[in-house]
Amino acid sequence: MLKRNFILSILVLIITVTYLTYSKPAEIETADYNNDFVDLSVITNIVAVSENLSNESLIIVNLWASWCIPCIDEVDELKKISQDDEFYVIGLLVDDSIENGEEFINKYSIDYVNVLSEDEVEFILTKFKWTGIPTSLVLNLDYEIIKTFNGPITYQMINELSQ
Repeated sequence: MLKRNFILSILVLIITVTYLTYSKPAEIETADYNNDFVDLSVITNIVAVSENLSNESLIIVNLWASWCIPCIDEVDELKKISQDDEFYVIGLLVDDSIENGEEFINKYSIDYVNVLSEDEVEFILTKFKWTGIPTSLVLNLDYEIIKTFNGPITYQMINELSQ
C-alpha cells in the first residue's frame, strides 16, 4: 500500500510541476511576401541590374554556397533560367570564401552575375528574412519580393510564376 501511495504521489507531483511550468510554444514567424513587400532596390547599388531588364522581366536572387549539395543540383536550372530573356539571375554567395565561389563558378561554367563579396552579400541579406540555402527570391521590376522558394528551384517553377 505504501509503495502504491508513493507512486501516486510522484505522478501527482510530476503532473503538477508540468502544469505549472508549461508555457505556450513560441509561434514560428513566417512571411508571406505576396502581401508584405520587401524593397530590395539595394541590389542596384551592388549589381547593374536595370540595364539588363525588359518590361516583362523578373529578377531571381539565388542564395548559394559551394559546399551546398542542393545548390549544385540547381545550377543547370539556374543557367537555363538566366538564358531566358524574361528573367535576370543574380547569385549571392553565402557563408563561403570568394576563392571557393570562383572555383564553383568556373567548374560549373556559370555565366550569370554572382556577388561574392561577403560585405556586399551581408548588406543585401539584412534586408529580408531567409532560412537557409539554397533560397531563391523572385523580385518584380520594383525590386519587391513576390515569391520565395526554399530549396532547389527549376526553370518550370519560375516560368509558371511568370505566366
